Amino acid sequence: MEMKEKELIKKAQQGDQQALASIVTQYERLVFNLGLKLLGNEEEAECVLQETFLKVLQSIKKFKAQSSLSTWIYRIATNQALMRLRNRKRQFVSLDNDDNDSQSQKDYSKLSQSLDASPLDNLMNEELKEKMAEGIELLPPKYKSVFVLKDIEDLSLKEIGEMLDMSLPAVKSNLHRARLFLREQLAELFDERA
Repeated sequence: MEMKEKELIKKAQQGDQQALASIVTQYERLVFNLGLKLLGNEEEAECVLQETFLKVLQSIKKFKAQSSLSTWIYRIATNQALMRLRNRKRQFVSLDNDDNDSQSQKDYSKLSQSLDASPLDNLMNEELKEKMAEGIELLPPKYKSVFVLKDIEDLSLKEIGEMLDMSLPAVKSNLHRARLFLREQLAELFDERA
């Protein structure tokens, strides 16, 4: 851990308001984006952001620095988002997102970077992005969190294991299952066209 981060943590643990504000400023965008990617809803991502930093501020004195500050904050944010996903399931709320133009739909995947694509290619790419976003929304929470953290946030398997308190084989297994599920979702799209 960098000396600067150690000093920041120490000051925050002593109640230094500037240090606490610095932590929030440094990680708020990452937490919001993670919430958005896991939940697909800006309002819920805002709630995850607020709940995460409330928890960080309440628990900073207990932080032992056994992992990096970012890993600890990501773990809290992921847990907050997963709790919201579990509550959604309990309330039988649809996981479908009717707002296809929302930024969350656009953020899920940058599958095509080609500017030379024909209108048909563009339409197919939009369908692919939509199907990918739908597939991600339908993933069970334990698979969704691993998939988002690895394939969207690009964290290492070790970091994901620490954040989710999972063994490395469990992380790999959940990631593999998430990818298989998404592959099946995309295969259905192409089967419909055949």
